[in-house]
Amino acid sequence: MSEQEIQYTAKDLAASLDVTTSTLRRWAIALESAHYPFQRNEKGQRIYTEQDIATFEELKKLLGEKMTFADAIQQLTGHTKTNEKKSETEKLNVTAEELEKLVSRAVKKAVKKEREKLFKQLKKQMKKERDKLKEKS
Repeated sequence: MSEQEIQYTAKDLAASLDVTTSTLRRWAIALESAHYPFQRNEKGQRIYTEQDIATFEELKKLLGEKMTFADAIQQLTGHTKTNEKKSETEKLNVTAEELEKLVSRAVKKAVKKEREKLFKQLKKQMKKERDKLKEKS
């Protein structure tokens, strides 16, 4: 990708296609599962290019012509689910760096979730203690 190429966010792209961001995400996941490559930023978020916009516009057009979702994805990518019969080792072909990033993201997400849970519990306990103090006074 050239440095001058314009990049779009999911929100901007969804608005231009007149679809929700969740619809765009579902389409992107389906395209990725059929080996359509999206660029990603340092946070792992998809970055959309002019080529991606054209692909999504074509997908929307095909769906508007009453083509099934699976058939539209297959037509755009040339891959079907039946073409995906690979050995387990081929499916798990991930570099150490990619694996490290995936694990790091998962750990950060889990820590954040646990931290939020603990914060809620602490807040609840503090409220109980404050109520007890009010009752005593």
